[in-house]
Amino acid sequence: MRLTPRRSRLSFRCTIASRLTEADSLCRSLRNLMNEAGLAARSFAVELLARESLNNAVTHVNRSFADKTIRLELHVGRKWIRLKVADNGPGFDWRKARLGRCGLESESGRGLTLFTLYAEQVRFNRCGNQITLWLRRDRK
Repeated sequence: MRLTPRRSRLSFRCTIASRLTEADSLCRSLRNLMNEAGLAARSFAVELLARESLNNAVTHVNRSFADKTIRLELHVGRKWIRLKVADNGPGFDWRKARLGRCGLESESGRGLTLFTLYAEQVRFNRCGNQITLWLRRDRK
């Protein structure tokens, strides 16, 4: 894990093995990092979005194969927090998935709902194996 503090900015990059235990450990580290940086008010949202993104990569894409990896980047600027999660899988059709609705009993699809509830902007790359989420640094 690499942490690069700058004046009012913070950058964090990490690559983990595709395991739920690794994802859980990384989410705890993100929570601690946010709290130490004085961003405790936003740590829940960042951790929730990171956890959902990482868990999706492990369970749906990499299927817990530890030889596969997941990359996470967190950048905290003066106004925005940017969270990026990418895996080395083939991706998914996020355009089609956004059209569907998720029921309470659904085993998948809740992530897209969480992303739109907690992030101001949600972007996928073309093939669907990377998500970038933007949150306001100061919640208004």
